[in-house]
Amino acid sequence: MYGVKLYAVPENLDATIELWHRLKFDTLFIGQGCKNDSAFLERLQHEGFFVNLVEPVFLPGDDVQVSDSLLSVTKDGLPARDTWVRFICPSNEEWLSSFYSRLESDAKLNISSLSLDFIRFFQFWEVINPEDNSVKLTETCFCPKCTEQRKKFSSDEEWRVSVINSVAEKSREIIRKTDAGKKMGLHTVPWKKSTFDGAARRVLGQDLEALSKYVDFFTPMTYHHMMGTKVSYIGELLEDFYSRTDSKIPIIPSVQLKKYYREEDISIQENLETIKTGLQYGKNNLVFFQWKDIEQNKEITALLESFAETIDK
Repeated sequence: MYGVKLYAVPENLDATIELWHRLKFDTLFIGQGCKNDSAFLERLQHEGFFVNLVEPVFLPGDDVQVSDSLLSVTKDGLPARDTWVRFICPSNEEWLSSFYSRLESDAKLNISSLSLDFIRFFQFWEVINPEDNSVKLTETCFCPKCTEQRKKFSSDEEWRVSVINSVAEKSREIIRKTDAGKKMGLHTVPWKKSTFDGAARRVLGQDLEALSKYVDFFTPMTYHHMMGTKVSYIGELLEDFYSRTDSKIPIIPSVQLKKYYREEDISIQENLETIKTGLQYGKNNLVFFQWKDIEQNKEITALLESFAETIDK
């Protein structure tokens, strides 16, 4: 897979699709805002793109009004909220039922795959440097219902893993029952097994080894610049992922080419290094976050167009 994430249908679709072909994109990760345009989805299939619809699990959309009473609870008794990041309590059966209904409906759409996102416990990881051991992570959920559920498990960690695994397993069952030909991917936080003493599993509930039973591919969000790491971290993370899954499942790294959350800009040279590293360690799989960052920057577009000439498709 080599492509891009986009969250709105392009205004000039013909010109955009022509550019995607020039850039050698064959894969599109589309947001929920794109799914109701049936003509758009049909056009993408006609053009031969592998289309993944991103399915947020515990993160409500910007257009969804939720009260703090529905959110996960931190150890301090506060709602799980940090700037734009807010997570629904994983014990909220009504929310999960609504998600599964949406998933079943979306599995009927003219798409190739569904990709689970925000399928974890709360954390604003985007602004956390995974190599900074002084970081204090936020743990959830400590609402009365979750606290009661945890008593059935040997530890908080095992409970969190069970919650996430059950959502992945149920999602896989729904998709297969609705359309056995569709694939399912899963977005992962870009932390190694050792990061913060195993926090991907212990705090977020993402057990890569266990989740590999349910998915067709993983998409780690290797946004090195916003996390404050070097480009080389992309390769280190993917090597860690391969070692934990025995290289049996494709890893589709998602990379950034525009700065987020930081003052320092990303140079074109760093972008080129990011592309090369992502493709090398992704074994020719790579997806860019996100399309508007590319189309609004002529330098980045030119870089990708020049790089496309070296890609043998």
